[in-house]
Amino acid sequence: MDFAALILRISKVTERFPRFHKIARRTYCVFRPGIRFQTEAAFKDYEDIFVLKIGANDGITNDPLATLLVADARYHGLLVEPIPMYAAMLRANFGKCGRFAIEQAAVAASSGTANMYYVDENALNGIEIANSDWLRSVASLDKLHVIKHLSPEMHSAVKEASVECLTVDALLSRNNVQKVDLLHIDCEGFDYVILRQFDFSTLRPRVVLFEQKHLTAQDRQASKIMMELAGYKVEEMETDFFCLAKP
Repeated sequence: MDFAALILRISKVTERFPRFHKIARRTYCVFRPGIRFQTEAAFKDYEDIFVLKIGANDGITNDPLATLLVADARYHGLLVEPIPMYAAMLRANFGKCGRFAIEQAAVAASSGTANMYYVDENALNGIEIANSDWLRSVASLDKLHVIKHLSPEMHSAVKEASVECLTVDALLSRNNVQKVDLLHIDCEGFDYVILRQFDFSTLRPRVVLFEQKHLTAQDRQASKIMMELAGYKVEEMETDFFCLAKP
């Protein structure tokens, strides 16, 4: 086990002890600075940080920024999630802090309605899964994208929900969004469809984070080039592209 891995293990063990956990986490980030560490560094001098998160899911599960947004009162903004079940979880997880509005809609190429597909965890019919939280992260407008993550006996648990769709412009207009400091997109392969609707010459977030794992090779390359041409330093971090606005 290398030193960074040892520190990471210590960090996880000390999660119940915030003071020691913070020390362990920061030590780990010296060796392997992750998304949260980079985000904290980008906003260290900010007093007010507006967040737009598209594809927010329940706001907590497998989200690299979840604890930061909950714990740091400087962060506020708009969280967007189309699946009714997950939007309800999102309200429960972020409602108490009172700093985030919830928009129950999908962001797409055109406004209207569409069917989204997700795994109904209550319909797994006794199938034992060690950790089912990851199932929430595969919801998509593409049914095949959901199914490919599942074993055959789980296919019957895939359900559909009719959801409202908004373009980026419609979303920003409806919620009177004038500025965005942190843009986070996690939309299971539709990230570039959403990303390219933004005009980064007028709306210029300090940080843009979007999932590249499920993009086609062509869209992955196109999105990277687009952000670089818009004046961002683009770094591949885990399954995402972390884009930091150049001065």
